[in-house]
Amino acid sequence: MIGWVKWLIFILSLCIPPFGVITFWIFSGRDDEQKMIGKWALVAAFIGVVIWAILAAFGVTMNRMMWGGMGRW
Repeated sequence: MIGWVKWLIFILSLCIPPFGVITFWIFSGRDDEQKMIGKWALVAAFIGVVIWAILAAFGVTMNRMMWGGMGRW
């Protein structure tokens, strides 16, 4: 598989965890290289869920992160 496609799969798995789970499910029955891509996509999805849970625990939302100063006018 092309190197940039592999990294695109990992980044999408980190940002969209269901994408990583689906990628793992699809690639788990293929050859060794694609099986490893599926495994690392699942790991990236798990890390994405952990990061999301930590941010949610601290009350960080996308609105607050991106437009935090707009309410102070």
